[in-house]
Amino acid sequence: MMSDLVKKSQQLKEPGSYFRGLDWKGELLPREIVSFCRMAQDHSIGGWQGISSQTGRYDQHSRYVLLVALEGSGRIGVEADICQVNEGDAHLLLPYQIHYYVELPKNFTWLYVTFDLEQTFNGWNNDGRSLSRRSRELLFDFIEKYENGEGLQASLTLGETLRELAGSEPVVRKVINEGDLVVKVKNHVMSHLEGDLALPVLANAMGVSESYLRAVFREETGVSVGNFVRSVRLVRATHLLERQKHDLGDVARMAGFASLTSFTRAFRRMYDLTPSAYRKRSKVEV
Repeated sequence: MMSDLVKKSQQLKEPGSYFRGLDWKGELLPREIVSFCRMAQDHSIGGWQGISSQTGRYDQHSRYVLLVALEGSGRIGVEADICQVNEGDAHLLLPYQIHYYVELPKNFTWLYVTFDLEQTFNGWNNDGRSLSRRSRELLFDFIEKYENGEGLQASLTLGETLRELAGSEPVVRKVINEGDLVVKVKNHVMSHLEGDLALPVLANAMGVSESYLRAVFREETGVSVGNFVRSVRLVRATHLLERQKHDLGDVARMAGFASLTSFTRAFRRMYDLTPSAYRKRSKVEV
């Protein structure tokens, strides 16, 4: 064995540079990978623990989310767009993209893989990628390595899967764009979170009646204006709690709540945690 090592070492070529050489930086190495499968709606649980098209909940995470529709088609909202998710599609949600479920089939099998990345990966934005034979094989291989606790190998395989999907052509189906009114409402809400966003104020800002705004928004998004405003404010609050050092009163004000009491009540109803408990948990998980 020693003689084999000697021969192998003697065959090494002289390096072109003694300071720059083989590196892994070109590889996509997802970190802190969590993968799970959802096969039914759960209206009683929020976040990744249960998905539902009936809660009116808007989510926003600091991690990448790879969603693969293995069985069953549906629709998801991403920022100001509604995307058709067909069976056999893969979608990549970028960190802090607001998303929600518009329509889910009765029976489905959707695979989720959430992860962090130290490098920037834009991947693909708001359009699906059809699973090729190669990407299906990679996903199968990834799940096996993930289940076996092979961290590095699972990371390498997931990175290869992401590159395979990103390099393929977008599916023929296009993103379903919401009407101008809904886009204007969403943009107005997101840029005026600390202001008055009651339905009469929004309707006046849009130049339409309250009943018209209420009907159009629900028809095109699947949720009410009030749920959208409250969800976006809570998403903003989670971001402030995770990334900033403001006290809870400032977080409530910056997220647009009239008082700390109303903020805490709404936060607990959405996340089943108080804002302070959420902040402590997010610090432990970081």
